[in-house]
Amino acid sequence: MDDQREKSGAPNSRLMLAVAVAALVLYQALAIFRYLSTHAADGDPLFADFYAFWSFGRFLHAHPAEQIYDFKLLQSVQHALAPGFHKFYPCVYPPTLLLFLAPLGLLGYLPAFAVWTAVGLIGFALAVGVTERGTRLPWLAVLAPTTVLTIIFGQNGLITAALLIGGFRLMEKRPWLAGVLLGLLSCKPQIFVLVPLVLLAGRRWHPLAAACLTVLALAATSVLVFGFDAWLTWLKAFPAFSRLVERDWSTLGWMMPTVTAGLREAGVSPPIFTAIQLVVATVVVVVLLVLFHRSRHRPAPGALDAAALQVGLFLTSPYAFIYDMPMVSAAAVTLAIVRMAPGQAWRPGERIFALAAYCLPLIIFSEAFKAIPLGPIVLIAMFSLLARAAWEVRASDAP
Repeated sequence: MDDQREKSGAPNSRLMLAVAVAALVLYQALAIFRYLSTHAADGDPLFADFYAFWSFGRFLHAHPAEQIYDFKLLQSVQHALAPGFHKFYPCVYPPTLLLFLAPLGLLGYLPAFAVWTAVGLIGFALAVGVTERGTRLPWLAVLAPTTVLTIIFGQNGLITAALLIGGFRLMEKRPWLAGVLLGLLSCKPQIFVLVPLVLLAGRRWHPLAAACLTVLALAATSVLVFGFDAWLTWLKAFPAFSRLVERDWSTLGWMMPTVTAGLREAGVSPPIFTAIQLVVATVVVVVLLVLFHRSRHRPAPGALDAAALQVGLFLTSPYAFIYDMPMVSAAAVTLAIVRMAPGQAWRPGERIFALAAYCLPLIIFSEAFKAIPLGPIVLIAMFSLLARAAWEVRASDAP
């Protein structure tokens, strides 16, 4: 009887998946079409945030690298590269990322954007497992609303998600390569910061060694290429970065799903939201360390452990944006893959919060719930469900 029920339910599941994929493809196409057809003629280039990365690359071919953290000089270069462009994109990234941006500066704007987007999309698709046989569910991660938003913004969320997810996916069979991918994340420190901690907690020495060596190699190469002054100037520019965030909070804050941003947008005072952020971050870090330590006897953490990390990163950092969230959509899909596997079943609350996390960037971008700290609410719930699921699955696998 159970076999018969499974066979009769399979066509329905395939039909539902096909409908979902068709709807998501249509949404992606319409979103791109709408963006291109309504792009404001205010001097902003297409895929405007990518203009920042491309202009950094151009800057490096005309000026010493340490001068990229001189806001006035960088602004004058950005305005000269695109007459009519009146905004400013500061470079807040460490010199290690400049190693990868310099080659982009050799290309024209749209060719560089095409390379940037192709690397992100292909890398993300491979990382979430679209080439694996037996399931089409990983395509839902690629077709998530956050993908098209990241492309329209011209941001790096697909690339960072590819490195993080791909690193943990490869860890069992190719631990050294996994560590290299994770080490490359150090170019975006707020995403990388928890990686060494969870690798240490899980006693995964080869990936940890590879990640540390990669960070050292990147840092040494950046010093050889750009000089040590680039690092000193970057560190000295931190207070100016903070002042820029404060100045532009009204245009930036609503795009952040973090605890700090959600509470701040809701009118909570700085001492209180800072304390709450600290408490949430501490709890998340402790839970992640326990999860990864629990699987220390295995060559790699479970998929749900990694998914919990992908969501937890947004709860530990005060500053993260919706275009950084492909990894959150992928975490929601990971939970779906696990719960739809033979012998598994959805637990109470998991479906609704997985769907909410999957669509969260789109919901935030619509500003439909701007007065409600929906981002941290959904992310805290999703993290809790992933941590519980990871604990249960690991317990069921125990001898």
